[in-house]
Amino acid sequence: ASQTSLWTSAAAMEFELGRRQFAMASGILFGFAWLVFLDTVAHNNYCLGGVEQGDPCHWGHANHTQPIPPPGSTPAPPPPYGGWQALDGRRALVFVPGILALVSIFMMNTVDLKDLELDSDWVTGGSPMLLKGWMFLGACAGFSALAMSIWVHVTIFAAEPDVKDGVGVGGMLSVLLMTISSLGLWLARSYGLPSGWGDLNAPLNL
Repeated sequence: ASQTSLWTSAAAMEFELGRRQFAMASGILFGFAWLVFLDTVAHNNYCLGGVEQGDPCHWGHANHTQPIPPPGSTPAPPPPYGGWQALDGRRALVFVPGILALVSIFMMNTVDLKDLELDSDWVTGGSPMLLKGWMFLGACAGFSALAMSIWVHVTIFAAEPDVKDGVGVGGMLSVLLMTISSLGLWLARSYGLPSGWGDLNAPLNL
């Protein structure tokens, strides 16, 4: 019995350490996702601002047709930034999926797996059905972020010839990584020891 107890305690400690490391890796992935997106935005702004100052990124002029002025009229001045467009107007929609993903990771990770049980005695200060609805809305926000990031890239950054598509790709990649991070954090918090971090005397909740 003593050996069984020691084995169970060692297994619980190993599992607890593993899920802590998994949660830490998921958090690091979340931070890396934001770094990917912010880096693409910063690189885009740096290259855009440098088009008229030596063009360090070798963007050249945007590949789109300028309107031909009528004969005898004064030619229009060349467009700023070589004709490339900044991240404003419709292009600013690229920031919305990241915000939705941030809302999703908050909503999903305020609900534990045990909170989804139908036993109302387990849930303190809330209804299991309302918690399920809250988590469902969080999941919808996450999937909406993924879908919108793809839509923004396809319809704006890949379709318009005067916009570089790096920010659109970075937006899709960052939202995908944030979605994986959110799921990883939720799994790490929901499985394992039912009474929280560090209670090695409690049975595993698998």
